[in-house]
Amino acid sequence: MSTIDENKAFIREMLGSKKQLTDYPDRFDPDITMHEPQMLRFGGDYQGIEAFREFYPEVRRYYDFSTWKLLGVYGEGETVFATTSVTIANTDRIMYIAEQFTFSGRKLVDVRVHVCDAANKA
Repeated sequence: MSTIDENKAFIREMLGSKKQLTDYPDRFDPDITMHEPQMLRFGGDYQGIEAFREFYPEVRRYYDFSTWKLLGVYGEGETVFATTSVTIANTDRIMYIAEQFTFSGRKLVDVRVHVCDAANKA
C-alpha cells in the first residue's frame, strides 16, 4: 500500500469512526497547524496539539456528531480531502465540510477546514 493510500485509509477510519486527532498520537506532528473558518465561533489558526485540545471541545458542542456522515475521501501526493455533512447542534441546518489534510510522510502536519452554506434539512 502506498503512503497516500495509507493516509486516505487513516482519514477514512478517523472520520468514519467519529474519532478525533488525539486518538491517533502517532499520526500527527505535535506542531500541527489547524485552520478553522473565520465564520465559525471557534474560527482561527491554531498551532500545536495543545491549541487543538483548547478549541476542539467547542467544535464538539457546535455540531451534532450523531448526524456526522462521511461522504468521500480523495487524495493525491501529500494531500487528502474528506467531505462530510453534519447538523449544527440544536438546529435543523446541515453544514457541508471539506477538510484538507496535508501530510509529511505518514504524519499529519496541516488541516484546513472549508465549509459550505448550511441548508435546512429536507
